[in-house]
Amino acid sequence: MEYLGPVVDGCRAALNVSVERAQVLHKMSAEDFEEYISSVPDSYQDLTICLKAIDTSDEFSIVFDRGQTTVYDECVEPDVVVQGEYDLLVKICDSDPKISPPEVLGTELDIFASDNLDIVEGLGFLCYPSLLRVAQSGIDPSSILVEDADSVIMATASDLVVKMIRKWIDISLQVSDES
Repeated sequence: MEYLGPVVDGCRAALNVSVERAQVLHKMSAEDFEEYISSVPDSYQDLTICLKAIDTSDEFSIVFDRGQTTVYDECVEPDVVVQGEYDLLVKICDSDPKISPPEVLGTELDIFASDNLDIVEGLGFLCYPSLLRVAQSGIDPSSILVEDADSVIMATASDLVVKMIRKWIDISLQVSDES
């Protein structure tokens, strides 16, 4: 979460920028930029993510409460609901995931919340196992990148979260066009 939190915070702040302001982002003053960045509280402080299997009756909640994490075997007042088949949910949450979250989002995996900022946290959470794999695999000590390992992990986190948010935005736009 050390790498994921700042990326998700930045994405949540970006969602607060109006479309008009985003089109002239390069003209935004440093003060306005700082205002947007600080406009949302830190991620993963008070959030409940529910994982629901659509092919079984299994439900699990991951509750983030003031920095403490608790797991329940039921949905407990969820802020975010992630739905998919049981096997897919297990694969997504595996510490060595064999699938990429952006590839299954919207087809085999759905995410719901009443607040878009909560959805971004949920999307980031789905990226966590993949990011954990990158961090655990480490970087070859003989590699030129070894001194920039933190930068590599942060870039990977940024890339993955941005892909997830782009996919979610595309799905949301497609759903609104069909309505």
